[in-house]
Formats: sequence, structure tokens, C-alpha cells
Amino acid sequence: SLTAETGTCVGVVGRNGAVKSTLFNLLTNILLPDSGEIKLDGVALGDTFPVAVKRRMGALVNQTYLVEQLTPEEYLQFVARIYDLPDAQARIESLLAHLLEDYPTVRHQRLASFSTGMKQKVAIAACLLHRPELLILDEPFNGLDVFSAGSLLALLNSYRPQALTFVSSHNLAHIEQVATHLLVIDDSEVKYWGTLIDFMHGERTVLGDTLLQLIQPVAPTSTQDLSWLTTQR
Repeated sequence: SLTAETGTCVGVVGRNGAVKSTLFNLLTNILLPDSGEIKLDGVALGDTFPVAVKRRMGALVNQTYLVEQLTPEEYLQFVARIYDLPDAQARIESLLAHLLEDYPTVRHQRLASFSTGMKQKVAIAACLLHRPELLILDEPFNGLDVFSAGSLLALLNSYRPQALTFVSSHNLAHIEQVATHLLVIDDSEVKYWGTLIDFMHGERTVLGDTLLQLIQPVAPTSTQDLSWLTTQR
């Protein structure tokens, strides 16, 4: 079990198939736990998952789904109505201007014409629009170029004191730049839970090197000869 508080950013890491996405699905009530429970400020999410709790969450999990017939501004206005935010226009414009570098050019284009990375940024803006107290981002850097990833990292670090954040990424450099705590999962088990500094033993080492000391790479199971692929023509 673990407990995390506002102001904490939990970096969730582990190899493929380590059930990281399952954890995010449990946090957002897409899946229900077989045992135990998940609480937000003492309120168990459970089967009912109160609407009041949903309003306190912002989540990007699994595949991003947007109403692609809308422009980015129209889509966020739609999200604002869902969360009953009557005066959200200033929030919408500031978020999109920060996340979409060419926002003045694309603001009137439909989302269907956007690249994968641009859609991802609009989805992240939708997660942040209502200033959630619990922010859950599963692979938010997917599809983002180095400049967009930098903008998102800066935004998450600025927002961190306002929320409890869970974020996963296969790019460990991103985790190092945004996480205060680390949750390492392997083979459906928690291998480490604690501060990032303690995990790194207070040393200026690379997160990936320390992670490999905890989780050994899976040995290749294939005995197939790949010399046909690697032999010089």
C-alpha cells in the first residue's frame, strides 16, 4: 500500500507488461480492484465513483479520444461545460497558447487535421482545464517533440504544488525532471516506493542505471539465428 499527498509527483516506471496501465485504470475506476481499495481524501472510489470525485480528477489514460469535428478551442469549451466552468475562456487560451506553439495558426482548424502530438497536447490541456487535485497522466510525452516535451515538463513542474500527480513515461529523463517520488512496478509487484532522491541514493547518477540494478532485464528467450539480419551485405 502507499499514501501520497498534494504536491507530490509520482513517476510510475517499469518494463512493458508490468501493469503500469492497469494501475492507472484502477486510479480512474476503469477497472475495479480485486481486493483492497483506493481512497481520495478518505473517500473510497469503489463501484459508485462519486461525481464529486470525478470533478477533482484530470486523467489521460489509454488512447486519447477527442471530438475531432471541433477546433481545439471548441473542444475545450465543451470540456468546460462538462465541468461547469462558466468563465473558462482565459484558461482555454492560455493553455493552448502554452502547449500549441503555433496556436494562432491552428486555432480554427479541426482536430481531425492535427498530428498525433498536437492532439496529445489538446488532450493534456483538457486534463488541466478544471485545475484537478488529482492529475493522472499515462505516457503524456508520447508523440511530443523535444520542444513540446520541454513545455509540458515546465507546466507540470509549475502545477505540481496544486495537485497529486501520477505520470508514467518510458523516457526516464522526463521522469527525472518532473517526479518527486518513484513507484517501480515489475511483474505486478511494487519493487520500490519512495522519494526519487532516496532511490538514487542521493547521488547524481542516471535513473536508468539505478533502475537496472533493481530490475534485471529479461533474458532473450528466442534461440533464432538473426545473422541474416545483421550480416553486412
